[in-house]
Amino acid sequence: MSNNRRLMRNLLLNRSYQLRYTAIMVAISVLLTTGLGIIWYRQVREASTIIEVKALGTMTSPDMRRLQQEIRRQDRQRLQVLVGFGVLLVLAVTGYGIVLTHKVAGPIYKISQYMNAVREGRLEPIGDIRKGDQLHEFFDDFRRMHDALRDQTRQEAETLEQAIAVMERHLSQAAGADVEELQQRVQSLHALQQQKVGSLGQ
Repeated sequence: MSNNRRLMRNLLLNRSYQLRYTAIMVAISVLLTTGLGIIWYRQVREASTIIEVKALGTMTSPDMRRLQQEIRRQDRQRLQVLVGFGVLLVLAVTGYGIVLTHKVAGPIYKISQYMNAVREGRLEPIGDIRKGDQLHEFFDDFRRMHDALRDQTRQEAETLEQAIAVMERHLSQAAGADVEELQQRVQSLHALQQQKVGSLGQ
C-alpha cells in the first residue's frame, strides 16, 4: 500500500461524516468564488470594451486589430488565472476540510474503540488524544466515566479476593459434602475475580 493511500486511510476515520462536511465547505467556496469571479471578469471585459471604444477614433485599422488581439489575450490570461485560482482554492479547502474534520473524527473514533472494548469486557487505561484535536472536554468526561468504571471493577476484584480468602479458610475446616460445594464456589469466585483483574489491563 502506498504512503498516500495509508495517509488518506488514517485521515478518513469517519469517511461519510468527513467527506459530507468537506463537500459542503467546497460547495460554498465554489459558489462564492464563482459569483465573485463572474463579477470581476465582467468588470474586466467592460474595461476592455471601454478601451476599444476610446481607441476607435484614434488608431488605424491594423493598430486597432493588434490592440483588440492584445486585449483578448490579456482577458484570456485573466480568465485562466481566475480558473486556476478556483481550482487551487477547491484543493486547499478539500485538504483543510479533511484535516479539520479529522480533528473531530479522531477523538470520536478513539472513544468508539474504547466503547467496543468495554462491551467486550476490557477496561484498559485510556490514553490522551492529540493536542490539536477537538472535543477535549467531551473526551475528558468520557475518561472520567471510564476511570470510575475501572475503579469500581478494581474494588469488586478486591472484594472477591477477600471473600475467596475467607472461604478458603472455611474450606480447610470443612468436612464431608461441604468441602466439594465450597471448592466449587471458590473456583467460581476465583474465575470471576481473575476476569475482573484481567479486564483492567495495565
